[in-house]
Amino acid sequence: NHTTVVEFVLLGLTNSRHLEIILFLILVIAYFLILFGNITVISITLVDHFLQTPMYFFLRNFAILEITFTSTFIPSTLYSLLTERKIISLPGCFLQMLLFFCLGTCTFFHVAAMSFDRYVAICRPLHYTTIMNNRFCFQLVLA
Repeated sequence: NHTTVVEFVLLGLTNSRHLEIILFLILVIAYFLILFGNITVISITLVDHFLQTPMYFFLRNFAILEITFTSTFIPSTLYSLLTERKIISLPGCFLQMLLFFCLGTCTFFHVAAMSFDRYVAICRPLHYTTIMNNRFCFQLVLA
């Protein structure tokens, strides 16, 4: 047998078209709420100059990370629920899994950076502005 796999067939959660439509509507509403909430957080922290602190810098980057993380798999799930085409190519599957795991890992490291920010704010309040400057916050996000 010398056949090669070029695509995967997605069986889905159900065979009922009515349940697929209900699941599609739930996922669309959830996805738009995620997008709307995170875009709101990003825009508010960018516009208000009182929110230009390290805590809100990390929160803004976390919102960007959340948008990219959820955008790795929800649009393809919505597409497969909406259409009868329930396949994904092998490179598309690998790319989706790679992005899912990399962005998930970045989320954990970003939460660790946010917790370090709060640790410095609570345990070293007098040194907070010198430790958590803009350059160091940017380096934490890149790391």
